[in-house]
This record gives sequence, C-alpha cells and structure tokens, in this order.
Amino acid sequence: MKPNARLVLLAALVAAPLSQAQGLGLSPALLFSGSGVPEALAEAERVNRADRTAFDRSALFAISTIDRPMIEEFGRAWQRASAGTVSSESVLLILKMANGGYSARSMGSTNEYKSFTFSWHPATIAIVHTHPNDSSAQPQGQDINVADKYHVPIFTLTNRGMYVYDPTTRKTTKVKHGLEWLDPSKWSPNLAAKR
Repeated sequence: MKPNARLVLLAALVAAPLSQAQGLGLSPALLFSGSGVPEALAEAERVNRADRTAFDRSALFAISTIDRPMIEEFGRAWQRASAGTVSSESVLLILKMANGGYSARSMGSTNEYKSFTFSWHPATIAIVHTHPNDSSAQPQGQDINVADKYHVPIFTLTNRGMYVYDPTTRKTTKVKHGLEWLDPSKWSPNLAAKR
C-alpha cells in the first residue's frame, strides 16, 4: 500500500467513532486505486472506470447474484465475528467485476464496537455485514443511513437470520431464517449448479 494511502487509512481509523453507536462507519476516502490494490479490487476498479452506467443496486438483484463463493465469504465473515459472540463486526462488499460477474470481497476486521469503518468502492452493488448476537438482527440507524447515502442495499448476517434494507423501497425484509444463509441448499435451486 502506498504511504499516502496508509496515512488516509490511519486517519480514517483514528477518526472512527468511539461511541457505542451501532452500525457502519464509512471513510470518505477511496483507497482502492493505485498499485497496491488487491487484484480483485483492481478488477472492480477497471469496471468502475470503463462502465459509468448505473448498476442495478436493488436488493432483489443483489440477492440474485449470490452464489456458492459468496456464501463461503459470508461464512468467513461470520467466523471473523466469532459467530456474533463479540461486539465487533465484519463487512463484505458485493462488487460488479470486469468480467460481468459479481464477487463478495472482505473489508477485513477492525476492533470497533458494533461498528466498522471501511472505504467505499464505486463498483459496490450491496453491503453485507455481521451484527453481534446482542444487537438487533435488522439493519439499524447508521446502516440505513449508509444504504440511503450510497443507494445500495445493506444486508445483516445474524444468528436470527439474514435481513436486507433496500433504499429503493425503504423497507427491511427477512431474506433467510436463522443460519440458513450459510447453507447453499437453502438458496435458489440453481445455486447448487453454480460454481
């Protein structure tokens, strides 16, 4: 990572709210450009530069992109969040890729209390994040503010189910019950055939 990007990241982390507010915090800096970018994020950046048309960012469309590799990423995010037993959260962005497909990319882990600060990527069609077991299972407060600001659905992964807030409809919906979101067989019948 370039020194300037590290400095911006450090500033964003230091500026992260230390309060007990729930939800996501977003850093305003775009750190996904330049030579230190992981290949998948660089690929999504090429999409952003090449295709400035509006992506379909509805909750239904985001759900239709979910495949087995994404479900595996959901499981890794749940593991990073210690199955909801800790107060920190884990975040994934679902990105439109240069090949026309979609991919879930981890934003890593922080030690923030019921919050997660990350940098926005313009190829994002949805945000997926964990909520601790002692928090609401549904997107709340800052989650909804982020979804409305960036016009993308925001999903929560919890032990009580997967929920999504869609800024287009301004409604929150339960997508899966309990931990069904971890089981590929609980998704569309075609999912088993997808790689």
